[in-house]
Amino acid sequence: MSQKPAQEVTGDRPTVRRLLLSEGVTAFGDGLWFSMWAVYLTAIQGLPAASMGLAMGIGGGIGLLVALPIGTLTDRLGAREVLLAVTVLRAAFSLTFLFLHSFWPLLVAAALFTSMETAAKGTKVAFVYLLMPEGACMPVLARARVVQHLLYAAGAGAAAWVLSRSDAGPYHGAVVVNSLTFVASALVLVRLPHVPPVPAARRPAGTVALRNLPFVTIMSSTALLALCWALLSSGLPLWLKEDTVAPVWIAPLAVLVSSLLIALFQIRVTRSGQRLVGAVRSSRRAGLALAGCCLVFAAAAWPVNPLVACLLILGGLGLHVVGELYYVAARWGLSLSLMAPGAQGQYQAVAASTEGGVVAVGPALVTTLVTGAGATGWGVLALVFLLCSLPVARLCRPALRRAADPAGARERSAA
Repeated sequence: MSQKPAQEVTGDRPTVRRLLLSEGVTAFGDGLWFSMWAVYLTAIQGLPAASMGLAMGIGGGIGLLVALPIGTLTDRLGAREVLLAVTVLRAAFSLTFLFLHSFWPLLVAAALFTSMETAAKGTKVAFVYLLMPEGACMPVLARARVVQHLLYAAGAGAAAWVLSRSDAGPYHGAVVVNSLTFVASALVLVRLPHVPPVPAARRPAGTVALRNLPFVTIMSSTALLALCWALLSSGLPLWLKEDTVAPVWIAPLAVLVSSLLIALFQIRVTRSGQRLVGAVRSSRRAGLALAGCCLVFAAAAWPVNPLVACLLILGGLGLHVVGELYYVAARWGLSLSLMAPGAQGQYQAVAASTEGGVVAVGPALVTTLVTGAGATGWGVLALVFLLCSLPVARLCRPALRRAADPAGARERSAA
C-alpha cells in the first residue's frame, strides 16, 4: 500500500470545500469551452473544419506524452505545487486560442492545452490521495465529480447562449472567461495544505510506473470503458438521426439526464470500489452494463413506432449510466490500490494518459463503427466492453508485486 506523507493532513471541511470549489470553477470553464470550441475555431477564427479537426486531434495526441514527466515532477516537487503550476499554465494556454487562424499554430496550442489538461487529472488524484486521511480519498473524488457534473452543465448552458449569438464578441469573451476559471482555481489551490515531496532517498526512478507492465496493461485495458463518453456524445446522436425513428432531441436530453443521475449516485457507487476486490468487480459490472447499453441502442433501430424506439433508447441510457458509474469507481479503485510508494504522481499520470488517449480517439472510432457498420458496429463496441475487463483480476497480483518492489522490477527489466 502506498505510504502517506509523514505530516498528517486531516480531511477537515474547509480543505474539502476548497478542493470542491477548485474543481467546480474549472468544470464551469470546461463546460463552456468544450461546448463551443468547434464552432468558435471554424466560424469565428476562420479555420476549415477538416484542418481544425486534424490539428486538434494530432495536437491532443502529442499533448498526452507530457503527462508522465509531469507525474514524475509531482513526486519530486510536491503535488500541490505541480497542480498549481499546471493550472496556471492551463489559464495561459487557453488564451492562445484567441490568436489562432491557421493549422500549425492550432496544433501547437492543442498540444500545450491538452498536455496540461491531462496532467491536471493525474496530479489532482495524486494530490487528493496524499492530502486526505486513509479511506477518504475516493469519497472526496466522488464528491468532486458530482460538483464537476453540475458545474459542467452550467458551463454548457452558458455556451448555449454564446452559440446563439452571431457576433464574435461573446465567443472571445467566453475564451477569456474559461482562462479566468483556471486563475480562480489556482487562487483556491494556494490555500490548500502543502504535501511534502518524496525524499530523494526514497524516490523511485522516473519510469517505474511505465515499467510496471501489469499496471500499464490494467490501465490501458480498462481505459477502453471510457468509450462510453464518445458513445453518448457522438454515436447516439448520429444513430438517432440516421437509423431510428426516435427524435434526435433525445440525445442532448440523454446527456442531461445522465449528468443528473451521476450526480445523484456517484458517491454511493464509488464505495463499491474502495477495496481492490471491489474495484475489480466494478470493472466487470461496468463492462456488462455498457455492453448491454450498446445492444439496446442497436435494437432501437427495429421499431417503426417512435414511442417504442424512445423507450428502448431510455432503457439503454439507464444501462449507460450504470456502466459509467461503475467505470469511474473501478478506475479510481484500481489506480489508487496498485500504486507504488513514492510514485503516486507517476502512476496517476499513466492512468490519466491511457484514459486521455481513448477519449481522444473515441469520437472517431465510435462514429466510424456506428455509421459505417450499423448494428454490427454496436455489436463490436459491446464485445470491446465485455472483453476489456477480463485481464484485470489476473494482473492485479503481479501489479501489486511490482509496486511493492520497484527496484526489483528495474533489475528484471534490465536483465
